[in-house]
Amino acid sequence: MQSAERARIARLLEAGAGALVVTGPRGSGKSTLLAAAVESARSSARHRVVMLHGSVPGPMRQLLVAMRHDLAGPSHPASVVEAVAAVGKTKPVLIVADDAHRFDPEALAILARLAVLPSVTVLAAVTPPVARPEKVEWDGLPVLAMAPLGDEEAAGLLAARDPALTARARAGILRRARGNPAALAELAGLAQPTLSTAFGAQIAGLPPSTRTLLLYAAAAAFPAEPALLCAAAEVPVTAWEPAEEAGLVTAAVFTHPLAAEAAYRAAPVHRRLRAHRRLAELLHAYPERRALQVAAAEPGPSEAIARALEEGAAVFRARGELYEATEAIQQAAERSDRPEDAARRLVRAIADARDLRDAAWVAELHDRVWQVTDDPDVLAEAARPAATAMLWAGRQHEAYGIIAAAHRAGPPRRRKAALHLAMIATGVAELTADEEHRLGLVSLLESAGEVPDAAVVAYVQEVIDPAAHPGRKVVDPVPGVPPVGTPLTPDDWNHLTALGTVAWFEDRSGPAARLLLRGMRDGPGTPAPAFATLPALVGSLIDTGSWGEADEYARADRAAGRLTMELSLASLRAQLCALRGDGDGARRLARETWQRMDVQGHRAGHMRLLRAVGLAAAADGDHENSYRYFRSMFDPDGRPSHPYHSPRSVAELVVAAVRCGRHEDALTVVEEVRRSAGAEPSDRMRILLHFSDALLRDDEALFRAAVGDPAASEWPYEHAVTHLHYGVWLRRHRSPREARALLSYAQGVFEGLGATGLAELASRETAVGAQTTGKVELTTQERQVAELAAQGLSNRVIADRLFISARTVSTHLSRVYRKVGVRSRRQLHLRLAPARP
Repeated sequence: MQSAERARIARLLEAGAGALVVTGPRGSGKSTLLAAAVESARSSARHRVVMLHGSVPGPMRQLLVAMRHDLAGPSHPASVVEAVAAVGKTKPVLIVADDAHRFDPEALAILARLAVLPSVTVLAAVTPPVARPEKVEWDGLPVLAMAPLGDEEAAGLLAARDPALTARARAGILRRARGNPAALAELAGLAQPTLSTAFGAQIAGLPPSTRTLLLYAAAAAFPAEPALLCAAAEVPVTAWEPAEEAGLVTAAVFTHPLAAEAAYRAAPVHRRLRAHRRLAELLHAYPERRALQVAAAEPGPSEAIARALEEGAAVFRARGELYEATEAIQQAAERSDRPEDAARRLVRAIADARDLRDAAWVAELHDRVWQVTDDPDVLAEAARPAATAMLWAGRQHEAYGIIAAAHRAGPPRRRKAALHLAMIATGVAELTADEEHRLGLVSLLESAGEVPDAAVVAYVQEVIDPAAHPGRKVVDPVPGVPPVGTPLTPDDWNHLTALGTVAWFEDRSGPAARLLLRGMRDGPGTPAPAFATLPALVGSLIDTGSWGEADEYARADRAAGRLTMELSLASLRAQLCALRGDGDGARRLARETWQRMDVQGHRAGHMRLLRAVGLAAAADGDHENSYRYFRSMFDPDGRPSHPYHSPRSVAELVVAAVRCGRHEDALTVVEEVRRSAGAEPSDRMRILLHFSDALLRDDEALFRAAVGDPAASEWPYEHAVTHLHYGVWLRRHRSPREARALLSYAQGVFEGLGATGLAELASRETAVGAQTTGKVELTTQERQVAELAAQGLSNRVIADRLFISARTVSTHLSRVYRKVGVRSRRQLHLRLAPARP
């Protein structure tokens, strides 16, 4: 909590001199922050720490006592400044003034003067508004405004301190507390009501008409017009003035959440009920607010109240006020006379809580649906938003469990509902690569009956049996993309995005990018299969070399508060960093993302991150770790851990294996990838397998097959990597001139993509190929090793330069020594020196 604020104070203490005025409302954490600063300063023993309070004796007298100054005379400002300055010459002084807004003007003026002394640090906390006499230059001091806790931080704090709190109650407290730490604690009953009591005492001292007005403002629970509140409370408008002077309200809005709580709790129950009734009488212009007031005034079941709440929820929903919509529709369900109406309203509440991104509240509501009905149609309708919410929240296994439970309850009469569940479950299974999830899709798809859209069926079947390539029949030939501007119905959009995702599954990267781009730009948006759409789009753009466009669609803000999507996009950004040669950026993103990721629930993202750090390690010449990362994308027997992401990295695994002598293990992985690709692998997998075999078998025919495949240019990065390695192989074995052509091609592609690390490598390889080592009869690679060894480079560095293993360097160097007639690098340097220009 308050990590940024604590870091700023730590920097202030490290500097040894300066000032900082911490501002914020009551309960915002100012005192806690100052206490942490005092503890840090005392534990380091670098400062003399002085804590000031607005008590008797006064703050300046307290300072003189702390400085052990002669107290015979009065506390003149000059005396205080001189005393502190004298102590500061021997040891830095930290002056901490909590509640400095309570200090008299003279004390504030002296603090301002002390703040500019060398070796003196002044740390003050004030609660606005602060009286600022002209002689006090507070405006010139740095100010740290305590920001309210963010939604995620506040929710985490509340959940950690009271895990037994219901999700609905937690959501209400978070809404009312508005990010104030003290309000969170007191509203949840986790702390003594110190602030609430203080506000209550303050309110008790106000005139009766003002207290009544504050009760009505608190009961309204929204920023109503001041005149409307006065009319409801039957008090004059002037009744606001004492509350405003006391700092409790501004323009009829409470300045602190606990002030509103105190105003409401101070009144007896009958006066609260009267306030709700009076507000309901006057809120005809706000039917959604009126419904809440009627519900608060009239407890018990009532279909009329339930209908009003349901209609009010629709108004809140249309305005994007999702907490209010969820609360209103849940209240409507609770007030319903008939169980079927309650169930229907609970399903709507689940969808609202899903859109609010409150998965815990969704879970509670979903459990309630099962308590009021066993109708398979209703359970299927409830499962759809509930499972989607769990999927968005990174709770994939719970999402699948919700769908499976609805499926076991019986097939719904509406087959489209069953299809929607199958599609959501497919998205889950693709993320988790869980065998149980994959096999369960068979019966889920069967329960949907005859599905008219072959693309949607293929979307599900692709995850059930990737090796059979069931999606090929819908993407071969390549489907056309509807013209831009053509209106898309939800069914059209589902078809388009399902087709694009199937194309991505089937390694039709170009068509996948075009179809998914069209869907992203013009689609109305639906929960399924949209969740797979964005990562598939970004992956297709990366594969086809459109990295700038991939950056745009992988932006963090596109996740829209959905944790699983945040992690997916972060893993894609990590890949882009690694591909561009930014290894540090890739590793940083990977670390941050792994900290938030359940790797068993998000195996797809885990695979992307492993690839990113594997590429980063390879770029650093750390081939052992590179192999370790890539090998982690497969199980101990070499089988792909994910049916799509793992096989597509097989060649990168083999490159690392060759560099660190793991040929046998890599052969096992390649054979498992070949088996998983099926009898007719995609063009892309055929090329990657040719390339992998060429590296492991040292086979030029396989290199030529990989480089010369007609489809290879669809994946420009992978095509350039193949050229690079074939070029290196040619230069080592027989044809430096042909090698230069291949290496130059690879360099050009890498430069065009922005893959700076590999572009530099291709450039170095080209330059090495152009060098000679004089008249000594050595092979091309022996000459390269000899040149680098003569420069004093170690075997490991030479291996990194020449893209070979250290063991191969040692073998070549032994042959060079024998042919040249030397026994050491120094002798080799002297022998070859005349041959070098």
